Amino acid sequence: MKKIIKKYLKRYFTKDFCQTCLSSGDSINVKTFPSGYFKSFGKKNPDKIFYVIWLDVGSGFFSNLSSVLCHLKTADTLGMVPVIDFQNFGTLYNENMPINNTKNAWEYYFEPVSQFTLDEVYNSKNVFFCSGRYPSSMSYNITTIDGLYDEIYRKYVFLKGHVEDCLKKYLESFKHRVLGVHFRGKEQNLAPGHSFAPTERQMIKYTNEIIKKYDIEKIFLVTEEQRYLDLFINNYGERVFYTNSFRSYKVNSYNLRPRENHRYLLGLEILIDAQLLSMCSGILCGDSNVSEYARFINNKEFEFIYTIYNGTNSQSMFLAKYLYGIKKMLPPHFGGLSDIVEKFVAVK
Repeated sequence: MKKIIKKYLKRYFTKDFCQTCLSSGDSINVKTFPSGYFKSFGKKNPDKIFYVIWLDVGSGFFSNLSSVLCHLKTADTLGMVPVIDFQNFGTLYNENMPINNTKNAWEYYFEPVSQFTLDEVYNSKNVFFCSGRYPSSMSYNITTIDGLYDEIYRKYVFLKGHVEDCLKKYLESFKHRVLGVHFRGKEQNLAPGHSFAPTERQMIKYTNEIIKKYDIEKIFLVTEEQRYLDLFINNYGERVFYTNSFRSYKVNSYNLRPRENHRYLLGLEILIDAQLLSMCSGILCGDSNVSEYARFINNKEFEFIYTIYNGTNSQSMFLAKYLYGIKKMLPPHFGGLSDIVEKFVAVK
C-alpha cells in the first residue's frame, strides 16, 4: 500500500491549490480548505471527511510536533477527522522495522489522534491530504496560538504508556527547586535560517545569576553535545542531573548509526527531555522548538524564563557553515552575536 499511495499522490503535492475528485453531487466547498489534495479511495465512511496530516522529511522532532498541532487545529476547526500518516510519509525518526508494533512514527510516542486506522482511511470516500508544510497562517511560536493547548493538545495528544514510564524514573529529582537548561549543540549554528544557539560563556553567566536569584538546588541539563554536559558538571558538580540521552562531540546525531533503532531513540529521548524540562521551576534556553514546547505544555507555570537571542543564520547554505564562528569572535556592535537576553518573571 505504501508504494501505491506514494506513487499516486506524489505528483499532486507540489500544487498550491486544492483539487477534488469528488462527484458534483457532493456538497463540499473545497475553497474553505488549505492547500492540499482531495481523493476518494472507496465507499467507506461517506459521512466523514478525513484530514491526513503528513510532513516533508527533514524537520526536527518538535518542528514536526508543532506542525501537527497546527494541522490538528485546522482539522478541528473545519469539523474533519484527523489522522496522522508518518508511515507512508516518513520522518527523520522512522525506522525500517516496526517499533512497538507500528510503522507509523507518530504512534512510536503518542496515541492515535482518532479511532480510524490508515487502512480504513485509505478505503474511505472523502480523504483530504494537507500540504505537508507548516500552515502559513499560524505562528511558529505555538505558545502564542489561542486555544492550541486547551482545545487541541489536551484533546488529541496523549503519551504512550512506555513514555510515561520513562518519565517516572526522574520525578523524584523535581521535588527540589530545579533550573532547567536547554543548551543546543553545534548543528543548530550551521543550519541556514536557524536561530544561533547560546555560547558557553552566556550559559554559565546566566546560570550563576539564576542560582543566586532563585535559590536553585538542582540543574536539569538538556543537551545533545557531550562537551556542554562536561562544562556543566565541571562548574556545578553533583547539582547537575540529566537523562541518558545520546550525546556526541560536535557531530550531528542524525548522521550516526551507533545503536539499534537510533532514530526512534533520538525522538524518544528528546521527548522525555522536553517533558521533564517543563517540570522545572524555571528555564534558561536559546530560541528553539524544544524550549518552546516545554513552555507550551507547562501552560504558564514557570517562575522565570531566560531566553538568549543571538540572531539568525544566513539562508545561504555556504555562508551558514561559517557565519556563527565569525560572529562569535566579534562584539555585538561590530556585527557579532546579538547577545540579547529576554527575562520573564511570573507575577505572584
